Amino acid sequence: MSDTRVSLLTAPGTGAIATIEVSGPRAWEFARKLFRPVGKPLPQLLELHRFWYGRIGDGVGDEVILAVTSATPQPAVEVHCHGGQRVVRWVIEQFVTLGCGEAKPTDCHLQACGKPRVFELLQRAPTLRTASILLDQLHGAFEKAVQRILSSSTVSELRQLARYASVGRHLVEPWKVIIAGPPNVGKSSLVNKLAGYQRAVVSEFAGTTRDILTVRLALEGWPVELTDTAGLRAAEGLEAEGIDRAKRVLNEADLVVWLHDASEISGTDTRGVAVTSSPNSPNWLEVWNKSDLTSEPLPGLSISAKSGAGIPELVTAIVRRLVPDPPPPGMAVPYTPELADRVVAAINNSSEAPRLLRDCLAAG
Repeated sequence: MSDTRVSLLTAPGTGAIATIEVSGPRAWEFARKLFRPVGKPLPQLLELHRFWYGRIGDGVGDEVILAVTSATPQPAVEVHCHGGQRVVRWVIEQFVTLGCGEAKPTDCHLQACGKPRVFELLQRAPTLRTASILLDQLHGAFEKAVQRILSSSTVSELRQLARYASVGRHLVEPWKVIIAGPPNVGKSSLVNKLAGYQRAVVSEFAGTTRDILTVRLALEGWPVELTDTAGLRAAEGLEAEGIDRAKRVLNEADLVVWLHDASEISGTDTRGVAVTSSPNSPNWLEVWNKSDLTSEPLPGLSISAKSGAGIPELVTAIVRRLVPDPPPPGMAVPYTPELADRVVAAINNSSEAPRLLRDCLAAG
């Protein structure tokens, strides 16, 4: 029986991306035989936390990302490939042909490692970035950090865990970002530009958007649910109902992107009535759209949803508001909303902290 095994980490079936792990003493040897990187060849010795882009297999092969995830107690590499079932099967068979044993889903060591919850979340991870964080927790980052805190009462490490509570709440479920503002400021145009396709109807007539329209996407690798809302103004009938729904979702948002019309900078902006957020709150980002229609200096972030000017800067600003302090590779993260709540509660209640942290270990 081979001392090196290949296994599928992501859920069986068709997906955009699949992750295959090769673990064991010969993992790096097999990877070097099959993988052809773009640029310099792979180093002779395994280098932890390195990534390479290239192709796997003879001939055209398949475009993949190769990642080194472990050096001790045994080497482990991951192949991130296209998620079609035939491609996944073909990649696995490349390693089996070299002498790898194949771990079936029923006996995969990841499922037998005592972390079924993390494994289940990993299969649902919507982006490669969040999947990487969950893989770190699967390999014990969170559990080891909690055990160190319990054994040494290290408050600084507990505070570090709490720093990543927001990230842990959104490894599977996206952040909710609401595009809001008065009518005809370009909310639907901005949603379409960020989504990359025509998700929302665009019209020059005010009141066209009367319902809540959502689209899921990734911004710099973080999952985001973008919501287009009705323009906020005094109205009646169906439009008024849409405006009421818009006000409700504003108060549930992780971030509100409030659009102004740069072509009317000298006019007044009728911000919606009964909105609890304010432009000074951390979940409120003021943006001036239609910057291509004015030569006036604008008092903040300016974009043109029509031409695309300023859109990369807007994406960066949104991400910095949602994830101001992204965890580095290998960092412990409370990887579910429940674990995040317990870690934050432990910070706020030192007498209950040991019990709450033990509950984290039991829940994980």
